Amino acid sequence: MDDDFDFGDSGDPGDAGDDGGYDDPGAGDDGPDDLPPDDDGQNDDGQNDDPAPEDGDVDAAADYPNATEEDFTDDQGDWSADDYQRSAENLFGDHEFFGDDLITQRESEGFQYFDDPAFAQGFEQVAPGSTDTVRLFERDGGLSAFGFVTTAALALLQLRYTGLDLSNLEVTVPQKGEPAPPQPLPPEFAGVAEKDAVDLRRFCSPVGDQRQTSRCAAFAWTHAVETSRNMLNEESTRLSPTYSMLQFQRMQGDARDYRYAHEGGDGTVSGIEPGEVLARQGTCRQEYWPDDAETPVARERDMDQDAGAHRLQGTPWPIALEDVKKALSAGCPVQVSMNTGPAFMQVGRDGVFNAAEAPSGRHGRHAMLIVGYTGNFFIVKNSWGADWGDHGYCYIPKNVLAASEPDFIAVLLRPPA
Repeated sequence: MDDDFDFGDSGDPGDAGDDGGYDDPGAGDDGPDDLPPDDDGQNDDGQNDDPAPEDGDVDAAADYPNATEEDFTDDQGDWSADDYQRSAENLFGDHEFFGDDLITQRESEGFQYFDDPAFAQGFEQVAPGSTDTVRLFERDGGLSAFGFVTTAALALLQLRYTGLDLSNLEVTVPQKGEPAPPQPLPPEFAGVAEKDAVDLRRFCSPVGDQRQTSRCAAFAWTHAVETSRNMLNEESTRLSPTYSMLQFQRMQGDARDYRYAHEGGDGTVSGIEPGEVLARQGTCRQEYWPDDAETPVARERDMDQDAGAHRLQGTPWPIALEDVKKALSAGCPVQVSMNTGPAFMQVGRDGVFNAAEAPSGRHGRHAMLIVGYTGNFFIVKNSWGADWGDHGYCYIPKNVLAASEPDFIAVLLRPPA
């Protein structure tokens, strides 16, 4: 097989080119083929000559000693909620906080669950659907809300409940743009054997915190840049999701100013375009524009120059759920955008989602980065801080993902040897 694969100028998405490579789904005349040579010696298409990690670097089945053969049997739609619960006990039962939920976690921090039907009714009137995803707690005479709401609902609640601490609420965003139709994996990846378990967390940067902004996709894609560079042994450092958000807004045509980029505006479009922006232009280091800074601390020309040295080391490629395990088995992280629901709110310190609750679609969407799986649970890196879930990560059952109207964009690194 020819190691030098690249983006093609023509042909059907997903078809192998004559040089053993594959075509970029959606790339036009201004796509990565037009990139100038990189200053760091990488290929013009943003690829690196180093291969993806060897099989031993991603095979993690041995990390689950209590698992049975059934736990690694792929759910073809015939698993029940009880099947997922039994599997979760086998896979994650040794976790210190297995069985934890939001209420258990907050009560361990000194909060008392505040269950007042009248108060909840008022919440629901102001922001319909919020009682599905928000819980109130009392501590030291004050009330605090935990969970998540859409950005629009948060604004309404802030206007109505000025005496309530809403600072701990996370936010989700509405769908923006049309998702890219899934494409078959290129032959180099389609032939990869799926493993029982894959865990790429060793290649991940620290978990970020988007706070109450619409930057979830910017964080997910920036995490993908950091992970891809770590996996290919490139010099890597914490990068700036807010600079990435600025680049996305300029690509979308809705950019305003630095503060609007920090807020995340109306969110990021679905599809491969955000990944292509980062493969083409890169993103700057965190020190140039920290996560919590509304405006950068460096000149824009310096950020632009620094971004060129930190590009996404892979090809964004839209895939279907059935190919997510195969991409991960090849050592490729996968960006996901999905509907949210009460299961997000209930996640405790074990990080395990409730497989019995499918996302309803009425609570907004959220973007994250899939960095592995074990059996039918996908390991997902979130951007709600390290105190959410299992140190910032969660384990989403396959049936929950399937019911969430997900969009998957794999970051295809060098093909496996």
